[in-house]
Amino acid sequence: MKIWGIIPAAGLSRRMGRPKQSLSFQGSTIVGTVARTLLKADLSGVIAVTRTELIGELNLPDDPRLHLAVNDDPDSEMIDSIRIGLGDLDRFRPGDDDGVLVVPGDMPTLSSQSCRTCIAEYVADPGRIVIATHAGKRGHPIVFPFVMRAIIDRLDGGLNMLPRTCPKQVLLVDVDDPGAALDIDTGEDLAQL
Repeated sequence: MKIWGIIPAAGLSRRMGRPKQSLSFQGSTIVGTVARTLLKADLSGVIAVTRTELIGELNLPDDPRLHLAVNDDPDSEMIDSIRIGLGDLDRFRPGDDDGVLVVPGDMPTLSSQSCRTCIAEYVADPGRIVIATHAGKRGHPIVFPFVMRAIIDRLDGGLNMLPRTCPKQVLLVDVDDPGAALDIDTGEDLAQL
């Protein structure tokens, strides 16, 4: 069984007013930090989905497990980047039990341990949709079976519709990590960190 990571990071950062993906964070960038977090969680591979114009500014780690996919559609939503990432995974021929771990590219304080905890819960029961929670709030990562790609392709909303579509398969996992429920949307959010 393999677990693959997807980082949707193609948004226009309208609330930030500039591309938040490439903003400096702890010696890297916001997305570079997320990519390093996922790689430290020992995923089989990670696909960062971003815009062409940002690729050179992301300070991504040089790791053969990290791959890039492009979403240059300015009208797309995060779910579209996740679908692009899932499509890109086809080249690795994921098995039915293989899992997909999703963390948005604006969650740089998420810990690798939270990812590992959610991965362990998924591996224990590969049919589940595992969602990290912190202090009663749902967050990320979310881990789901690759075989659910067909369901995700039909969702009429964001990835948060997946657990609503398959509620009996959801497993909420409480993690001692505020970063699991903290994303950066505005300059004020970044300044608070």
